[in-house]
Amino acid sequence: MRWARFAVLVLITTLLQASWVDEIAVTRFHVAPDLLLITVVFFAIRCSVSEAIITSFVLGFVADIVATGFLMGPRTISFGLFGTGLAYMHRVITIRKIPHEALAILIVGFGAGGLAILLALLAGRSAGPGSFNVLAGTSIYSGAVGPFLFLLLDRLMRIRSRRRGPPPAAR
Repeated sequence: MRWARFAVLVLITTLLQASWVDEIAVTRFHVAPDLLLITVVFFAIRCSVSEAIITSFVLGFVADIVATGFLMGPRTISFGLFGTGLAYMHRVITIRKIPHEALAILIVGFGAGGLAILLALLAGRSAGPGSFNVLAGTSIYSGAVGPFLFLLLDRLMRIRSRRRGPPPAAR
């Protein structure tokens, strides 16, 4: 893993999530794709388990900063748990095709978003009107857009991992 590239990618993704994503939102609930969720799933299925755990918690913390402003909260926990779970599950189930990637984003979106809403409710915060509609829309939108962003992320990050196939032949 190239951590300097990861840091730049997190910075760019955070800026896009906080500003540009609102421009492509749809419906009256203002549903937009979650670029940080897509990035969590990307690293969970492309990196080693230890790197996936680190990136999941970092991206969850960044998602909390974008959503609430400098508070560590429910997204740190939910992105960390679901990113870690997906990384461990990827050791058993291969996720290589676009429909499988979209389904992984959809499942992690529903799981991490649902857990974040539950943790926020347990902490005494309001979930907000239409929060489950927004959760469903965001998960579906992210699942539709995410696999195509994976192609860009593959080119930018240039992650070399044995998990994507057999190791190269020795010369």
